[in-house]
Amino acid sequence: MLKKLFITAVLIGMVLTVISCGNDASTQNNPNKETNSAPETTMSLEDLFPYPAHNFGGEVIKVLALKNGALGEDYEDIYTEQMNGDILNDAVYQRTSVVEEKYNVTIEVTYNGNPTDMTRKNVQADDDVYQFIQDKLMNMLSSLVTPGYLYNLATVDSISLEAPWYNQNAIKDLAINKKVPAIGGDMVVSDKNGIFLMFYNKKIAEDNGIGDLYDLVWNGTWTFSKLHELIKLTSRDLNGDGEMKLADDLWGYMAEPLTGWMFLIAAGNRLADLDSEGLPYITANTPKLISDYDKVMDIMFDKESHVYAPAVQPYVDNFMGNRNFLQSNVMFLLIQFRPKEEDFGIIPFPKLNETQVEYYTPISLYLARFIAMPTTCRDPEMVGAVLDAMFRESTNSIMPAYYETLLENKIARDNESIEMLKIIFNSVVYDIGSGYNWGNMWSMHQKFIMDEKRDYVSTIESALSKIETEMEKTIEEMVKND
Repeated sequence: MLKKLFITAVLIGMVLTVISCGNDASTQNNPNKETNSAPETTMSLEDLFPYPAHNFGGEVIKVLALKNGALGEDYEDIYTEQMNGDILNDAVYQRTSVVEEKYNVTIEVTYNGNPTDMTRKNVQADDDVYQFIQDKLMNMLSSLVTPGYLYNLATVDSISLEAPWYNQNAIKDLAINKKVPAIGGDMVVSDKNGIFLMFYNKKIAEDNGIGDLYDLVWNGTWTFSKLHELIKLTSRDLNGDGEMKLADDLWGYMAEPLTGWMFLIAAGNRLADLDSEGLPYITANTPKLISDYDKVMDIMFDKESHVYAPAVQPYVDNFMGNRNFLQSNVMFLLIQFRPKEEDFGIIPFPKLNETQVEYYTPISLYLARFIAMPTTCRDPEMVGAVLDAMFRESTNSIMPAYYETLLENKIARDNESIEMLKIIFNSVVYDIGSGYNWGNMWSMHQKFIMDEKRDYVSTIESALSKIETEMEKTIEEMVKND
């Protein structure tokens, strides 16, 4: 009972301050960025953001959402047909029902394997088929923003973008020329799909005299070098054949090749950033990033302690089978470890070194699913009002249900993991370079690590021309009609 009360208290704090408002953990790395501190006020949330009254006369709002059947990725977080006893399902049903009744609307969701492609065709045909869409953020940014197929949600007055139920880090980090083409936040849980974190096997830690890694996180000594030390310590050739093999041996670290980019983010880098005018510039070739990459490659190219698998299942199997000490992976994969008998801990990505003040959490914008409004939407203010209500109502329904699903169902095994999740969610960095993937600048990092090259400088320099050309096209579109 005490644990449940503790978790409930933590959930409320996480919902109201961590997920939606989010401190900008990257501010210190860019002096041009404004801080995200809330104004000092004694006003209530209702005073700051009054809940408007509307009656939209039974209008039907049609939604196009992604469903691709990928392991753990699909959430029906906009609409469900009925309550079924599942915590999250029922919260979605009740939230949507409240908004439908309050504003006299009906919300209909159609699922599709490629909402971005369908939206492009609908906009080209000037067809207002769907009033808002949900898809992978990278797909929408790279394919719908440059040709001008998405509304700038900052111009929709009925959407209170500064409200705490929106993901403020994403809004600020991705708003080229102060324009906001897509939003995430409390309305959906699938915008958190791409958050990367680390988890470790407590039994293996105990067997090797390591103890909990939480203390390393708290005292600031959870660093690249400490990670490398521990994964070397825990790797074992279990069958004694003189070779380290994926399925046969104990690996200190399992992580996909794109983890090289994740470590760069964890070290305080980005592939691109926004200047004081809100325009993007390339940071993938800065001296710091290049220097940091050398340390990343030392970890990723250590074939005796690090391995990557060609599919998701081996990551699950090795961790469940106590053949993997430390793993970095996406948030939604955690649910696969629910049946695991032995305890495991959840921790953030390490710092570059002990002088780095904050932890930074990478997120794959290819996996994160956001909400956007096609420019064919005939009544953006009505749709915006409904969206705003959906996000607002979710703060005290969807988010508590999401975290209860994460924390109560034997995913997080201890109170320390809950505190680690607070650090992780509060430090997510939205790398605009990875989001738009200009010139494949994000994708190239996976190939770079897979090819086991060490000459990153020539790799990035050979790609700069294409990167900058594609970025300029996006800037040109985003500065139109100012």
